[in-house]
Amino acid sequence: MNSSPSEDSSPVWSTKETTSVADASTSGRGDAGPLMPSANGRPSACSMDVALSRFRSGASTFHTLISELVAATEAERKALEEERKALEAERHAMELERQRVHTILNDVEQVTLNVGGRKFTTSVNTLRNAPNPSLFNAMFSGRHKLTKDEEGCYFIDRDGRHFHDILNYLRDGHFNYPGPVLPLADASGTAGGSSFSTPSPTAADIKYLLELRAEANYYGLTGLMAAIDRFPHGLTRVARAAALNMEDSWMWVGAGYEDGQDELVFTVDKPVQLLGVGLCGTEGGLTVEMELYEVDPEDYNRELATCCSVAQSFTKADGSVLRLMFPDPAPLQPGKYYMLSALIKGSESYCCEECLETVIAGGVTVAFQQWESPNGTSEQRGQFPELYIRVLYYHLQTKSALYRLQHITPRPYVPTPINQSCYHQQVPWPKGRSHTPRS
Repeated sequence: MNSSPSEDSSPVWSTKETTSVADASTSGRGDAGPLMPSANGRPSACSMDVALSRFRSGASTFHTLISELVAATEAERKALEEERKALEAERHAMELERQRVHTILNDVEQVTLNVGGRKFTTSVNTLRNAPNPSLFNAMFSGRHKLTKDEEGCYFIDRDGRHFHDILNYLRDGHFNYPGPVLPLADASGTAGGSSFSTPSPTAADIKYLLELRAEANYYGLTGLMAAIDRFPHGLTRVARAAALNMEDSWMWVGAGYEDGQDELVFTVDKPVQLLGVGLCGTEGGLTVEMELYEVDPEDYNRELATCCSVAQSFTKADGSVLRLMFPDPAPLQPGKYYMLSALIKGSESYCCEECLETVIAGGVTVAFQQWESPNGTSEQRGQFPELYIRVLYYHLQTKSALYRLQHITPRPYVPTPINQSCYHQQVPWPKGRSHTPRS
């Protein structure tokens, strides 16, 4: 029986073609099954819509991923470009700095300074020897435009009398000055004598040191200031012993007499520097280990800070009063309590007796507190007949005066010593001295 025309003209869908369509419709979505033909072998409209929807969804996801990748790449490129520009700018600035320094002032180039009308010729390398905050480092760093006068000199408006000492310090880093040494006891051996060892200090010595220190402070030479402060200029003797017993010497057993330190607790009413101490002499020999502490006002056994320490050996040839100096002056402030602790090892030593509880020296009141040392001494007898202090001169207590003196940005303040030696002369404040008032 022949088939009807309509049935004969119907297309026949092969399995291969159906599979190809299903694969195409599900590309990009591995979680969906293939599109199945309808009962008559043809794909339904719903199946085609699903396939198209899946294709569009996959294309949208792919486009989003591509956009994110492009954006991240662009951001990274911009960041790298900014870093490159910053590095180039820094390299360019460094190159300009190098060229400026080498073009204007190189290390071996000679320069002439006109300091208060006196001319000094040196090299840039010498002027840069001092570490910051040296004024010369700032001047000749190449960062500042310096103007020479008509004679080719750089003018500095300071007193040039001591500038040769400034230059010598910059050249070798040492301050060589045959200044005065500490005072000796008098011929009778009494503590607090007025004689000095050779060479004797003079008013000119002290004036020179104070003027040089003022210049060092102006130029920011902190090392030179510290070196000047190691000399006992402006030294004030605090003599607290009314008598020095040289007949009944103290015997030493083991590490010290009665196995303990000799201690002295004291306060000051003005800012000073403690340069050293005078100890009782010896008939044989001894070694002293000295420490200075800040202690609790309520409990002298409680140490708040260690200020400085020193050790030294002595013999009978050193005299009836042994002068023990600290490596650097120790600053003392009013309102604080300090303890000197000496561990003395040796055979025997003299003893100071009838010590004063309060001594006024150089306008400073030094009060010695009641305290019994581990070795049995007290504030009235022991091994400390003298203290050596330097009074600090504080002046110009207003900021307006500070700016009038400096004419520049204030620098950190370093106290300037005043002459408070046995001559009782006050040296006038150096002209142009920079000073920062205390809060």
